[in-house]
Amino acid sequence: MKVQIKNLGAVKDATIDLSKKLNIFCGGNSTGKTYMAYILYAITSLDNKSLGISVDKKYIDDLLENNEVEIPLNISKMFDFMQIENNKIKPNLWKLFSIPESKSKDFFSKTEIIFHETKEDFVNRIETIEIDEVIKFHQYSLKIIKDKKNKIKICLFEDTIKNEEFLRYFDIAFLPMLYSKLIYYPVMSSTIFPVERNSIFTFNKELSIKNNEKYDLIKKLSSTKDFNRFDLLFSSSNRYPQPIRDCLKVADDLDTIKKTNSIYYDFALKMEEDLLDGKVVVGKEGDVEFSSNKTPKNKTLSFHQSSSIVKTLAGLVIYLKYSAKKNDLVIIDEPELNLHPDNQIKLTRILAQLINKGLNLVVSTHSDYILREINNLIMLSSNDEEIKKIKKEYNFKKGEYINKDDIDVHYFHYRLKKQADVDLIPISEYGFNIPSIDNEIEKQNKLTDDLYYTLRFGNNE
Repeated sequence: MKVQIKNLGAVKDATIDLSKKLNIFCGGNSTGKTYMAYILYAITSLDNKSLGISVDKKYIDDLLENNEVEIPLNISKMFDFMQIENNKIKPNLWKLFSIPESKSKDFFSKTEIIFHETKEDFVNRIETIEIDEVIKFHQYSLKIIKDKKNKIKICLFEDTIKNEEFLRYFDIAFLPMLYSKLIYYPVMSSTIFPVERNSIFTFNKELSIKNNEKYDLIKKLSSTKDFNRFDLLFSSSNRYPQPIRDCLKVADDLDTIKKTNSIYYDFALKMEEDLLDGKVVVGKEGDVEFSSNKTPKNKTLSFHQSSSIVKTLAGLVIYLKYSAKKNDLVIIDEPELNLHPDNQIKLTRILAQLINKGLNLVVSTHSDYILREINNLIMLSSNDEEIKKIKKEYNFKKGEYINKDDIDVHYFHYRLKKQADVDLIPISEYGFNIPSIDNEIEKQNKLTDDLYYTLRFGNNE
């Protein structure tokens, strides 16, 4: 599915193909890359989707009795659900970016969000989806199986407690959750790591969403203005942009999150071994700590004591250990943050392995080291026998490659002064070039040569 965004902040016009395993955003500062990352998160995140579409009671009864049931998928109803959810995004951009609602019309009056998929295309795409995996809704897990038919099989685990709470959540939340996972397939949910991520676990107690919602509740209850008290049950704090708000919710709930390992747990261990030289630990109180391989055993550092690379990567490590699921969209703003060049290269190789294991990535970067390594990984996807020898010589591991057909590169730049153009960069078997980065490197190399030869030989000719 392709999503076209027009007139969003600095961005004049950009189209993102969500079926790509890797989308790269490159370009100068203040060209709209973060805005685009935020809106892709708003589109694909499950946390802001509507509830209330009920499952027919006869299917619920069969599920409770047999621990499994097959239900028909109403694809036309699913398409209508998608249209309603997509139409909600623009009116709620003020919540996404945490600005006063009164200013939203001024900022986003010309913004357009266009989904390039007809109903016929949508029906054909949903019909071809094949799924056999475990999904979560609320604190419950169940297995869903779908082949190329308009039916889906739901299986409960033996230890599922089928009490009143389960029935209530299944009745109002399962179908909306299922629809949300299928309508943007292959993306089934999303998570984001904004540039503010190195402060999330450092100051999560002070920035706590739960505490802020309590404060907002007290403030509303103390107000003399009229309000609907029922709305308080479903209200949330808009003190921060939605991506930061959702990261803080994760920080608030680490004690629960750490109870289940994800299928990507080993990749988190690899990051700890290759980049951090230690372990990211969730303590008994839900605090994040770091156990360095350089300190005595059973000694952990508080998050405040940890190095900048730990603060930057801890969220991604925790996500891969406990929360990551196949077909997730992972959005990372500036993965190079606080990383030395060698670690930028190591992280890029791990990200390549992740997309080849079922994750989808959107990466916004200014790093020439990351971009050059992505080009190397594109060339390493070749089946050429000499390339295979190079793989072995340089100790590249299984999955450390990127197929050029799996990646789109978007170049954000100003052609005019008011709004940034977003160009799709051509990708060959040799990779791609980013004009603004290549030009600056070329200029710097020329300056270095001129200075060196002038100092050494006294002539800049």
